[in-house]
Amino acid sequence: MNLRKALRKVCNFGLILTGWTFLIIATPIAADQGLTTAPIIDPAYNLKAFTITIPAGWKFQGTVIPGPECSGVPYPVFRAYSPDGLNEMRLEPTFNWTFRPNLRMRTPSACLDFGHTLTAEEFLKHYEEMIATSGLHVVGPMPIAPSYQRRVDGVAQNMGRISPHIHATANAYAVRVETLNGSFVIEQRLRAYVECRVSDQTGPMAGGGCSAHVDVLRAPKGRLEPLAELVDSHDLVRTPHEDEWLQRVQQTLAQQNERRFAALIRQQQAGNAMLRQQHEQFMATSQRNHEAFMAQQESSFRSSMNNANAAMNARSTAASDWVDYSLNQQTVTGADGTAKVSSAYSQTWSDGQGHWYQTNNPNTNPNGALPGNWSQTQKVHGNGTP
Repeated sequence: MNLRKALRKVCNFGLILTGWTFLIIATPIAADQGLTTAPIIDPAYNLKAFTITIPAGWKFQGTVIPGPECSGVPYPVFRAYSPDGLNEMRLEPTFNWTFRPNLRMRTPSACLDFGHTLTAEEFLKHYEEMIATSGLHVVGPMPIAPSYQRRVDGVAQNMGRISPHIHATANAYAVRVETLNGSFVIEQRLRAYVECRVSDQTGPMAGGGCSAHVDVLRAPKGRLEPLAELVDSHDLVRTPHEDEWLQRVQQTLAQQNERRFAALIRQQQAGNAMLRQQHEQFMATSQRNHEAFMAQQESSFRSSMNNANAAMNARSTAASDWVDYSLNQQTVTGADGTAKVSSAYSQTWSDGQGHWYQTNNPNTNPNGALPGNWSQTQKVHGNGTP
């Protein structure tokens, strides 16, 4: 999935507002404005998953989205906005991607196709490019609140404890942008932190994965700083989870991992069974070939011994027979007279025109199949005697 499709997905969740109707006088935002809480219910379990702190009197919408194929962990999304609709804060869906440079693999479903780590600043540049069609103007960077930075640092520290082979990083960046809605200038703060995990292993497991977490503040021109101060002083985009919900999620993920592991075991067992069957078939074929070879060698040896004994017994023709034997030839006589031919065949035919036809099939007759008049020759001693 590319970033454009991911942002379209955000739009489908109704987290980007369009066609606002603005009041001439906006409700002021104060850093000491009262706060309240709002729950997020996970529809997968019908359980309260997160409790979000928002300014008192604001409206709230939120839900939990299942994690993508490259992550699996569900995450919250929400939007909270003032009664006049002019001030808003929202947490967008988490963007995930993995990279395995030594593996040729498809991009996992619902995951981005970045092939490397990105900083939060680099990710926001990609993000800005995708939403620039709405008339977005980038003003410049905005500061990161200490409370937010501490939370990001804690994310990196927690990931670093997972494994000594994992190098974990997390960094944050924020930028001010402006858009026009009719004749009104809307200021926004786009803020993100990107956490990445990179393995120090080599081979197929080299690589890692990243997640980008984006939150957005919107306010009329000149009112973004008070809203940012309110949000940052209480770190309102935090999403503290409920323990009961987390236990259910962990159980579900464990069950999914068990099913995946069992499927891998079955696949491995099937592969091992196939390899074992192939090995047994190969060994059986090798044994049959070996037995056939040994039988052929025994037959050739006995045939050679019989020929040698016959040659030795024929003292008057021994020399010529041994010459034939040593040269793998035989002497035959027929319509073309006496000739030396290959000893690899038991049947030899001649047509009286200097042509010879040899075969090991005693039932073969070239007459009618080959041109000419063929007659079978008679094998004689090497010197031509019967």
